[in-house]
Amino acid sequence: MGVYTILLLSAGVAATAQARPSAVGAKPSFLFILADDIGWSDFGYNNGTAHTPFIDTWTKQPGTVVMQDFHSGGTVCSPTRATVLTGRNHFRDCVEYVYDCSDMTECVPNFKFAPQRTFTIGDAVRQASPDYRSIFTGKWHLGSFYNDSEAHGGITSSPVTHGFDFFNATVEVAPTATTNCECRKDWAESCIFGHDNGPTHCGGGANPGGGPKGCCFNYWWPDDAADHGVTNLTEPVGQDDSQYVASVFENFLESRNGLPFMAQLSFHNCHIPFIATPEQRAECTANKTCRPPLPGSKVYNEGELDFYGCLNELDASVGKVLQKLKDLDYYENTMVWFTTDNGPEENCQPEGFCKGTLHRPTEGPGCAGPLRGRKRDIYEGGHRVPGIISYPAMVLGPARVSWDTVITMDFLATVMEVLALHNMSVSRPAAQAEWAFDGVSVLPILKNEPFPERGLGWMFDTPAASPQKGYGYRYGKWKYVVGSVSCTEADCTKPQLYDLSTDLGEHHDLAATQPQILAAIAANFTKWHASITNSIQNESKCHGPAPGPPRPPAPPAPPSSACTWVNDQGISGSDLYTVPADTKEACCGACRADANCVAADFNDFDCERNEPHCCHIKADNTEIPRAGSIACVPQK
Repeated sequence: MGVYTILLLSAGVAATAQARPSAVGAKPSFLFILADDIGWSDFGYNNGTAHTPFIDTWTKQPGTVVMQDFHSGGTVCSPTRATVLTGRNHFRDCVEYVYDCSDMTECVPNFKFAPQRTFTIGDAVRQASPDYRSIFTGKWHLGSFYNDSEAHGGITSSPVTHGFDFFNATVEVAPTATTNCECRKDWAESCIFGHDNGPTHCGGGANPGGGPKGCCFNYWWPDDAADHGVTNLTEPVGQDDSQYVASVFENFLESRNGLPFMAQLSFHNCHIPFIATPEQRAECTANKTCRPPLPGSKVYNEGELDFYGCLNELDASVGKVLQKLKDLDYYENTMVWFTTDNGPEENCQPEGFCKGTLHRPTEGPGCAGPLRGRKRDIYEGGHRVPGIISYPAMVLGPARVSWDTVITMDFLATVMEVLALHNMSVSRPAAQAEWAFDGVSVLPILKNEPFPERGLGWMFDTPAASPQKGYGYRYGKWKYVVGSVSCTEADCTKPQLYDLSTDLGEHHDLAATQPQILAAIAANFTKWHASITNSIQNESKCHGPAPGPPRPPAPPAPPSSACTWVNDQGISGSDLYTVPADTKEACCGACRADANCVAADFNDFDCERNEPHCCHIKADNTEIPRAGSIACVPQK
């Protein structure tokens, strides 16, 4: 059989599994633990700098499989989170990128996720048995918690909307220390900002506590008696946010009294702003919890100490969760997955290779090890991430390592097969029965049986398959890449081909010497991309009814000098839209011509149609440092 035929085989073959006596009996439980912006080589078991002893011990315990070829379904936050829930590529359910909204008191996200209510992991256990209860805790980042969001310019899209029974969550990113300290003036004295020296990553309107705009980050949960059907935390989180997330789960687990559950814990560790407690920083400095710097190299800087401390705090909280499962006799019959949502932050330009040493890149403290690229990248470092699965009732014998290809979409498929083994077959709604489904059950891997090669695709930011944003496809050992965010050289946007079995770091492009394989895997991508487009248009119907004939373009607004300009400053939040603008005066004029424009960014970032400069029209005016950008604020 030729290479072309092999590559075009469908990867969606359902694996059959025989129920083992140890896996049958009491109803199984399910736990998905998701960390944030952590690289493939950041944990101690994979030669990371932080010791992470609890996770390292877990990787050596019977019933555990370390997945060295585990992937996030997206290359940034919200996209991957969608794939965990639905078993589908995020573009199929309208999730393209992320939104910027720190707290429900400051803004109401207008974020479209699964508008036709795609079947989720919460739906699966609810359908399986009335004994199940489900909870989501931590970072949501898939829409608004208000049950009347539409009345406030948003879209209702909470964990309850998407199948969970309960949640205790932040609406978006949040600091990993003293998380909600800026929500009230009398809490502000407790704030720890670490190497940032002040609040960062703030997005939204007026702060309810009178602090910096958009800088309240709080936890919310359902409350039918409260306005908008939710209420929030009325006390400080404390110095270690990961302990709060773990404690929410512990309380939930105790309430189950032995009954089965589905839970997702989405830790903020270690997304910006990552902040370690002073104690963790001190222990890392003393080489108690971190590997010492290489001989002759500089001591760890403030950002590195915060990141490594953040990793060790996450590690302790994961250890706390695992111990609770054991204490309450859940561990043996709970399938636990652990991974991160994408690679580490800070891109390594101009070709995706970081400077510094293998485990201490100068661009940022997160480490993808030998992999090329980081967060947002189509190269492996953008989406090959730590992966651990434990399920002692199914994984017999000592801990082991697997190099089979697994992805976050596989969780739902595996849950459904495990339920079927326990005589609780579940299925997607009839209206979704023919919808595309990307996940496959990984039970063969857990049972140490053969697992077939498969095809997987990634695109960053847009489903348009843009070489400027990056897209790619994987089949077996072969990897196809066309563009990637961290690769800015002219040849980065041409089709590339890598053999990951001999070139994990994607150094050697084989496109010229393997034209048949390149053509075959490009055809795979084209077929997969057509399927994504069909899902967008005909399944989730992301863009609503087909638009009418386009209107003639409006003439550009005349330039204006009636703005206040601030160099090297940007405006936070999503764009209303972008328009071409050759000068800052043209950007000022475009903003003044739109009643919805409160401020604008003039720069050369993410411009459409390859314009040299453009104007990003904004509905808010929260200035943030942004080198090379000019903030334009219309004068009253």
